[in-house]
Amino acid sequence: MKSLIPITASLFALSVAACGNADETPPGSERAAEMPTEMVEEGAMDQADHAMGDGIGRATGTIRSVGSQGDFLTIEHGEFAGDIQMGAMTMGFDIMGEVDLSGFAEGDEVAFMVKQGRDGSYRIMAICNTAEEGADCLDGMMDP
Repeated sequence: MKSLIPITASLFALSVAACGNADETPPGSERAAEMPTEMVEEGAMDQADHAMGDGIGRATGTIRSVGSQGDFLTIEHGEFAGDIQMGAMTMGFDIMGEVDLSGFAEGDEVAFMVKQGRDGSYRIMAICNTAEEGADCLDGMMDP
């Protein structure tokens, strides 16, 4: 049943485009506009090489952009530690739960923890500013 959902969604999108409604903005496309162009060009969002599952991982990096609604970050990060096997790259992350991004800005050096969902996307569970709170600021926030 789960495999029918992506197929149904794809067929729906194709039928909308075929009916002449292609000028309408598809849901979620505003996020794509917030992502830096080099992410698409370099294939940074290609998650096919990453381990699939409900893993949790930690990394450090530099915020490259903050979403206009404060619920999305683009981070240039190093290699992940923990259950997630991912090398260094620049990619976008949604947030999970009550994570507050209001104190973060472009250029901030951060440590962050993500969880990979069943859909394969990575969401920030915890984040802290390493310049203000120290390199070990995630310790004690949540344990992977």
